[in-house]
Amino acid sequence: CDLDCSICFASFPESNIEYEPDKHEIFKMLQFLSHLNPKPPAVLFSGGEPLLREDLSEIIGFAHGLGFLTILATNGVRIAKSPSIAAELKKNGLNIVYLQFDSLNGEIYKKLRGRQLLEEKLKVIEICRKYDIEVILVPTLINGVNNNEVGNIIRFAAENSYIVRGVVFQPIAFTGRASEGYLIDEWTDYTFAEEVERQTSNEIKASDLFPVPIMAPPIMVMRKFMKKPWPLFSCSPHCGIVNWIYVSKNGHLIPLNHIISFEKFFGELFKLSKSIDSKGKIQILLTLFSAALKSLNWTVVRKEIGILNFFKTVMRVHVSPTYKSLGNIRRRIFLLGCMAFMDRYNFDVNRVKRCVIHYITPDLRMIPFCAYNNIYRTYVEKEYAKKAVEVEVKPL
Repeated sequence: CDLDCSICFASFPESNIEYEPDKHEIFKMLQFLSHLNPKPPAVLFSGGEPLLREDLSEIIGFAHGLGFLTILATNGVRIAKSPSIAAELKKNGLNIVYLQFDSLNGEIYKKLRGRQLLEEKLKVIEICRKYDIEVILVPTLINGVNNNEVGNIIRFAAENSYIVRGVVFQPIAFTGRASEGYLIDEWTDYTFAEEVERQTSNEIKASDLFPVPIMAPPIMVMRKFMKKPWPLFSCSPHCGIVNWIYVSKNGHLIPLNHIISFEKFFGELFKLSKSIDSKGKIQILLTLFSAALKSLNWTVVRKEIGILNFFKTVMRVHVSPTYKSLGNIRRRIFLLGCMAFMDRYNFDVNRVKRCVIHYITPDLRMIPFCAYNNIYRTYVEKEYAKKAVEVEVKPL
């Protein structure tokens, strides 16, 4: 990595292993994932800093060729320094930049990341806008450091919703370098939701944020129209909370459940999902249309989106679930979420069993995210670093 962040969950002070799988190992891992049923819809390339690899564009291209949504988790430093990198990544099929974005205050970066980085972060967003690479901002939240910036970051995302597709807040996990040196003060989903309400002056209420598994009913319906169905987001309700925020014409934040009642609409989808296998596509579309009619806030839809445009979007999203299916509405909507990773203080086996984000290792093991970072990471890295050395010194 080209930074030395004090809160990195991927680096342990007692373990200074440097191991990188070569591109052929990564190709093998991607091919394995592409043959799973259901196939993972997305692959996220993480690190350290993936952009330190000279072959990253080629790897992104390989994943894109296999039909994955490709996401790059990055601190953005190299993109800010060399914008041509973004052009090359876009050309090879990169869909989303998952950008480390802790603050709108440069001093916070100095404390957490070791240097002032705000100028680089803002430059990366403009470069991504130029090449139309969607951005998800990823702030690491620490009580007493940047917890009072939740509202400002949400407003910033709203102002840049043309290219910022979401903000996913990640309360600090006390693992890796963050195992020591910080006050153990856990943020829960509930704490975050209350802060969102307070810092957006009640435009987004705590009750507007829902557990991630709320997405299961619509995905059950969408599967009927997919060649290769998505997995269900059936993680534990304690893994995170989420909603989509519509930016109104006058800049107000409107949670999606204020436009269409989730309780009514998702309730209808849940009933539909139970009998989905016995219904034809026309029946499903009619049921979707009926469910939307019962659930809409007609005043907001008419004023902000237009009724015909809204119904077209609802149908497209369920029949062809991509960002493009949202049409122009997608430029006014961004995802707001909070995903609290586990550490030694709150590790929950039930959550691990229901994990929907996994690491894949070169021997094709899939390990739940929080289990990997808390238990397996150092062992896997030592094992493969040793194998790499053995291969390197093996006589011809």
